[in-house]
Amino acid sequence: MKKILALFVVWMPFTLWAQHPSDIQEQSAHYASMGPHPDSFWDSVRVAEGAPSSTTNIPEMRGSCTLNKRVFGWHPYWVGTVYTNYQWNLLSDLCYFDYDVSPNTGNNVNASYNWLGSTAVTAAINNGVDVHICATLFSSHSTFLASSTAQATFINNIISDLQARGGKGVNIDFEGMGSSNSAPFTAFMQNLSTQLHAQIPGSELSMALYAVDWGNVFDIPNLTPYVDLFIIMGYDYYWSGSTTAGPDDPLYNYQTSYNYTLTRSITFYLNQGMPSNKLLLGLPYYGREWETVGSTIPSATTGNFSSSRTFSAIMNNANGYYNTPLYDPVSFTPYYSFLVGADWRQCFWENSYSMKRRFDVVNQRNLGGIGIWALGYDDGYTDYWDAISERFSNCAVVPCSDTLWDMGGPSRNYYDNEDYVTTIAPDGATQVTLTFSQFDVELNWDTLFIHDGPDATYPLIGAYTGTNSPGVVTSTGSSLSIHFQADGNTTRPGFTAVWSCTADNVPPVTTVNGPGGWITQDFNCSFIDNDPGGSGVAQSFYQAADYSGSEWRSNAANGFFNDDFDAGQIHSDWTVMTGVWNASNTVLEQTDEANSNTSIVAPLEQNLSDCYLYNWRGTISGTGNNRRAGFHFFCDSANLPNRGNGYFVWFRVDQSQLEIYEVINDVFSLRASFPMTVTAGQAYDWTVTYDRIAGKIAVYQDQNFVGSWIDATPKADGNYVSFRSGNSNWQVDDFRVFRSRATNGTVPVTVGSSAADFRYQTLGIINLAGIIRSMVRDSAGLLSVPNEQFFFVDWTAPEFFAAPIDGNSLDIDTTYTLTQIEGNWSSALDTNSGVVDYLYCIGTTPGDSDFVAWTSNGLSTAFAVPAMLVPGTWYYIGLRAVNGAGLVSLTDTSNGQVAELGLGMDEQIAAWTLYPNPAVDEVTITGPENAHIETVKIYDMDGKLVATYMIFGGPVIHIDVSDLAAGSYTLEITGSNFSALTPLIKQ
Repeated sequence: MKKILALFVVWMPFTLWAQHPSDIQEQSAHYASMGPHPDSFWDSVRVAEGAPSSTTNIPEMRGSCTLNKRVFGWHPYWVGTVYTNYQWNLLSDLCYFDYDVSPNTGNNVNASYNWLGSTAVTAAINNGVDVHICATLFSSHSTFLASSTAQATFINNIISDLQARGGKGVNIDFEGMGSSNSAPFTAFMQNLSTQLHAQIPGSELSMALYAVDWGNVFDIPNLTPYVDLFIIMGYDYYWSGSTTAGPDDPLYNYQTSYNYTLTRSITFYLNQGMPSNKLLLGLPYYGREWETVGSTIPSATTGNFSSSRTFSAIMNNANGYYNTPLYDPVSFTPYYSFLVGADWRQCFWENSYSMKRRFDVVNQRNLGGIGIWALGYDDGYTDYWDAISERFSNCAVVPCSDTLWDMGGPSRNYYDNEDYVTTIAPDGATQVTLTFSQFDVELNWDTLFIHDGPDATYPLIGAYTGTNSPGVVTSTGSSLSIHFQADGNTTRPGFTAVWSCTADNVPPVTTVNGPGGWITQDFNCSFIDNDPGGSGVAQSFYQAADYSGSEWRSNAANGFFNDDFDAGQIHSDWTVMTGVWNASNTVLEQTDEANSNTSIVAPLEQNLSDCYLYNWRGTISGTGNNRRAGFHFFCDSANLPNRGNGYFVWFRVDQSQLEIYEVINDVFSLRASFPMTVTAGQAYDWTVTYDRIAGKIAVYQDQNFVGSWIDATPKADGNYVSFRSGNSNWQVDDFRVFRSRATNGTVPVTVGSSAADFRYQTLGIINLAGIIRSMVRDSAGLLSVPNEQFFFVDWTAPEFFAAPIDGNSLDIDTTYTLTQIEGNWSSALDTNSGVVDYLYCIGTTPGDSDFVAWTSNGLSTAFAVPAMLVPGTWYYIGLRAVNGAGLVSLTDTSNGQVAELGLGMDEQIAAWTLYPNPAVDEVTITGPENAHIETVKIYDMDGKLVATYMIFGGPVIHIDVSDLAAGSYTLEITGSNFSALTPLIKQ
């Protein structure tokens, strides 16, 4: 059994087990001493203390990146109007500081408290950020916690204030408590939670945790069910009273004798059973400066000077001390070492890199997010906002290569009772490799498990303990997960591993999978999308285009555009506003090089899909030194110089730049720029995509990604597109606009009207009339080449211009040929797919087919068919034409013909006798004295021939009719010089 040691000897830079005053207390007391003042006063104080006097140099804010972690920032009343520069989309919670709790009454004793009138709180609410009140108590905790009256007053006040402004919750920051306060504090928090949640459904109770809980104040198991959010005050590990200068927030152990760090605090609180998603890591937006006995680190402090320094003051460097930062690779902290007169000073702080490393641990330990003390301390600079975007939002990109350490970092041991899972899934990766350069954990007690997939439920690659290093481990897919478990005693140096990945550099592919044959009506078109590079298809697009008879176009009202500029003139869709534009030699060209803002505009609906793709061939040339050209999209004006509201991309030849602009109220504002080679006179394939939901614009040159920008408030509607040039010649060809669709999905394609996707029909059987094109983009940002399918389109049936004719030439009304019927007609017209067949029928009423069913006649325009016509009966020809698309014309009907005997009916019957009639077995036929009968044919009442007798005799003959079914028949008696009909009834 493993032996557990219970003796700990630790050297502290301050009194053992004492909860020293924090920087928050120090700063709060400093500003409280100035009394209540308006924001303008606090703005002047900020400048006096080293903040920038102007923030006009702040780079453009991050766009609409969406947070995937909580970012909880405290807003002290003394930061003035800096909230105007908060990047609201990167802030989930603003906590107004502070309600200073009176321990005797529970009322607020902070005269500067202005929760109800705070414009910062208003701005946060207007930007969709949750707002909280921070309640502080820095002394006399036992007095407050012993007074139920003071607690009740405080709870009522807080709930009332939150209700007045729609606040989310209250944050409790009671600092300096000892172990004797533990039980009453827990009871107070439980009572506060119960009342808060009952009176404000959906509200949150949060609390600040000490970086090191020296007195075991917080009863985490009994607080966790009641507290919604815990925030470690991850600063003051080294403070104003420290005997050694060091980082406020060491990520890893700065010096071996004092081993309290951010990673240890995280492990400590998680080991008490707190859910990781309830725990936030508070981080300082300030540093601390000491007078020290020397220049090297670690160095003892003299006790003569110590002060906090905000990030903006350090960056502004008004005193000239913060010129060349040094770096402590053990604690991952930058610092400055410099002389003030003859005295050494050291200032520890966090730059963008070191802050992102702290954010990495938040992700590595799966915490709920971060806390910020304090918002506004970085005012004038966006380094930390950028870091938040790059680590905690949907804009974050996991690099293809980086280093992973245990919680001890690169130079120290890990901690007891660690238990966490970290997933490595670089963006665009198809395979991940971990290469271990160090591995040393306690044999058989501490273990690293490596799983082949995005979490610990995936197949186990191996379990490693002692010095049995995993060496090199490679995934089968795009991710690996490591699960590290350490027991409660004995630690070792741990592990260091570098991950690398096989990235996706193979473009995705797409195939249009529409129906074959002729298109005659609306149809569904499906697509097959695939990414052989392995990162997966991220977005899919399609375009519908149709052939007008002279050029391929698209229906702009349906969100598509197509112009190959092949018609020899500018299409009427376009309006030339400024410049000299012509369409010749199959390109659109602007030739006025003196003009700095040319414009050609076309309407295009751009609110029908989530994302749009604009693609064209473009060439910029000319003789000047400021040649540029570009494209407006999602704009709402055709007439204003900058197209009203929308977006624009400039391609600059002479500056080798891509520039992305936003246009608001016709004001042109640069949002992002990227280096890009644009050679004068060279044609490029340009692609721009815009996601109107996420606000992301991405630009490609010859299928290669150049740069992107995200709009925080993306425009949702666009009505026009426009090409533009400045002091250059600008040629444009093959302009196409695609809409987004579901990957491997199906889209409806409309056919047959001016509002349809396919508005035109095939002209002749060899001409195409419709195209569906497809493009896709994978998760690595690679674009496919377009795929397309052409379609023959015909929705118009053939048309007759004259009714069919009874007879074999001219129209007849009476036929005396009772054994055959004839008809003819003029050819039908079909200019699209052509006539391929004629169908005819014969009926005894117009439109009926009761005598001859519908029969194919090929392309022949006449017919003659044998038939037993019934004297006195009218016969009508029905006619239809079928085209190559399978469409059938309307039925045309002849005016009819009546069948008549050559002699009158009575004369025919009188010349011939049948006996017996009705007959049973045999009938005797007697004709005129000189009749020589050759053939007798018997027809049923449908005109069907049922029996034929070859006779060659007469004038009296006998016919066996015993096989005939009972019914009415007609006998046709023929000889060399006569033909006669007579009825017969068979019983």
